[in-house]
Amino acid sequence: MRVFALSDVHVDYQANMAWLQDLSPAHYGDDALILAGDVSDDLNKLRAALTRVRATFAEVFFVPGNHELWVRRGEGADSMAKFWQILELCAALGVRTSPAQVGTGGHNQGVWIVPLFSWYLQPEEGEGSLFVEKPGEDLTLEMWADNYFTRWSPLAPGRTVAETFLRLNEPYLARQYDTPAISFSHFVPRLELIFRTQEEREPAGRVLRDAHPRFNFSRVAGCMGLEAQIRRLGSRVHVYGHQHRNRHRSIDGVLYISHCLGYPHERVNGYVHSIGSGPRLIWDTLTHDTRCS
Repeated sequence: MRVFALSDVHVDYQANMAWLQDLSPAHYGDDALILAGDVSDDLNKLRAALTRVRATFAEVFFVPGNHELWVRRGEGADSMAKFWQILELCAALGVRTSPAQVGTGGHNQGVWIVPLFSWYLQPEEGEGSLFVEKPGEDLTLEMWADNYFTRWSPLAPGRTVAETFLRLNEPYLARQYDTPAISFSHFVPRLELIFRTQEEREPAGRVLRDAHPRFNFSRVAGCMGLEAQIRRLGSRVHVYGHQHRNRHRSIDGVLYISHCLGYPHERVNGYVHSIGSGPRLIWDTLTHDTRCS
């Protein structure tokens, strides 16, 4: 069994749904897919997309992103209620949202795939944000859709949404994994992953201007607590999404991979590149190692 990574497919765009539907069971029928969030906030479209990839791959693993937890369509009393509704949908479709070992049998040792639920921590919420200042930024985040489309019930005093999701991962961190572990989240676990290296700039073939100069993504990127959980878990590979900027970078013994489909105009304009014709191969259980294709 091979393991592939993909995120941010945003099937609200017809071109993106068509891209997903073009993935063939003949090519991926024995493989596992990690789908790291942001498929759609529309539950009907989410169901259609998950049903499609479940028919294409032998195993599918999923965590909701921020778009899934929008409640602008009246689906769920609030964003947390919709989160549990989505997990129930996944269970009904045979999509995994908890750890499982894949690729065992014969002489193959297999690999554990471990979903990590997460959210971002804004700098005003306390320590652990990935925030860095950006000159001229809009401190109100007026353009950030989560400000309008997510809704949260009152939390325990002093607790953030990010901490609420991280606490859900604790049972997974307490387990013992007898083969290598691949973890994945929707949100970004480390600050340096937000910024491109020179090598990552080259595929665009030109200097990319800041499309939103007043928007500071680091305010809503992720949180340091997620990285701490990756280290506690002992992940060999961590897959994430959210930023729509693809990465393949080793840091302190962990390979971080982001393989986002993103929006059609981002692919056309070079902001999302190296997507190819399918998900990214990240592990082959036959060779017991990561892949860079």
